[in-house]
Amino acid sequence: MEHSPAAVMARLVMQWSLQAESAQDPSEKEEENEFTREQVFALIVQALAPIEMRAANPARDGCILAPEFASLVTALHDKMSRVHPQWARSLIADSVDVLRAASMPLANSPWPVASGYRLRVLGFPTATVRVEAAERVIPSTESWPMVLPVYDPGLAMIVDLLPYNRPRTRGPRLELQSVRTGELWIVDEHVDSRAVLMNWPRQGGAFIVGEAGAGTEYQPTDEPSAQGTLNGGTVYEHTVAANDETGGTFSLRRIVWRPDGVDADAAEFNGGTFSILTNAPSHQLDAVEAVRLFRTPWRERAPLPIESLVDETLLAAVPPRAAWLASGFVALAYNMLSTMLRVVGSTLELEEREVAKLVPRITTGISAAYTGMMIALPPEDWRRFDTLPDSEVREILWRLAIHLDPRSERRKRRDQRTDTKTQASLRAATLERLLRDDGELHAAGPFKPHTIAMATRDFSANPSRALRYANESLVMVTKYNRPIALLVSIDDWNRLMGEVRETNIERVSLECAGHSGGDCSTMFGERSFN
Repeated sequence: MEHSPAAVMARLVMQWSLQAESAQDPSEKEEENEFTREQVFALIVQALAPIEMRAANPARDGCILAPEFASLVTALHDKMSRVHPQWARSLIADSVDVLRAASMPLANSPWPVASGYRLRVLGFPTATVRVEAAERVIPSTESWPMVLPVYDPGLAMIVDLLPYNRPRTRGPRLELQSVRTGELWIVDEHVDSRAVLMNWPRQGGAFIVGEAGAGTEYQPTDEPSAQGTLNGGTVYEHTVAANDETGGTFSLRRIVWRPDGVDADAAEFNGGTFSILTNAPSHQLDAVEAVRLFRTPWRERAPLPIESLVDETLLAAVPPRAAWLASGFVALAYNMLSTMLRVVGSTLELEEREVAKLVPRITTGISAAYTGMMIALPPEDWRRFDTLPDSEVREILWRLAIHLDPRSERRKRRDQRTDTKTQASLRAATLERLLRDDGELHAAGPFKPHTIAMATRDFSANPSRALRYANESLVMVTKYNRPIALLVSIDDWNRLMGEVRETNIERVSLECAGHSGGDCSTMFGERSFN
């Protein structure tokens, strides 16, 4: 706690986000499954290296992960592939569902929204030729399935990894089964748009792709009309009918941005225009907003460099069959570090430049202390945190965030004695919270520890199931991943109201005791227990 709170915080984030069930093999014993989970944690810590390197120097070439990392990832892939065919994607999806509760926006940083859509940004590929060392070149990986990360700007996390196959005969293939209704996928201009148009699920969400390189034949069905202005140019829109690979047609909106003061022919000739295609209905997403979203530099706005996930040089030592899983561990490390940044930044209300200082502070603390910490405190000493409710883990993370304040060095230089006392008191309070007895934890509040999140559509489809869940745990109803309601059992509600009444009575009694010459009955009657 005193020398490397980042390692403690990282362990809790990993343990919170990756439950024991995520690494279970029914044919293995419990001890072996626990060992597999510890190997996953160790790999996530090692996968911080390329993210740290890119964050320190974005222009630097990618690093190659250690051979021990490659051998361990390969062994895990060969062991778990028969149980979890897409283990990397399931680990990411499960962890994101948990971490979204702690991923509050940073101070003065609103959540990116687009007419109610949940944003997804797909892309950021790099070259396919990987270099292992200056004197040795790895062959091109065009025959390999390339992994494309799906980035959520609101959570600042990687929410999925899509395999991107590039066969030479039938064109690019992109698996888009994870698309959900209510999502708006913004496809990076470097991604082959044909892969999206050919493989997009007809009943899925919405997308925005660049027309350049789409290779899609379409016929205009109406004349372009001006929709507004943006950044010194005018936005035009018209509807087109495109042909799919089955011979059918589907309708798309073609949106063109053209600089003002330049005629159409000159703008096209000089490359001064760009156009996009989208299937989002105009009443949900207007043309100007679509252009703004497509041209937003999401990569630059990310708190951590996303290039580290698609830098194929770091997987030079990993066999092709395990490359997807290796990328998944880098994505898990990215999400863990992003969550820690947002927790610390939000708790301390740090500015953007101060949050940037956190990356080396956190990664250095984790890499320097995690292995030794796990020797001093073996895995069985951490298992008690598996049973903590989400609210308790969040509070512990907020307490730990205070010890990662990048401004603390200035305060130490300004007033060493006072700062030392303050830090000691904060550490003592945090340790008390970390080491609280399970019995005290369960008696600390009226609710049961477990919380179940349920989307509004699931609640509407089966409300009786939500009522059954409420008898065993809290049921949090969410809309667009934001909590809007909480279902509790009548027993929990009665206990809660009882505690509220007792608290109000105690507070009123204290105020009456300190009130000289007043009427306590009048004071009591003016207060509401609700």
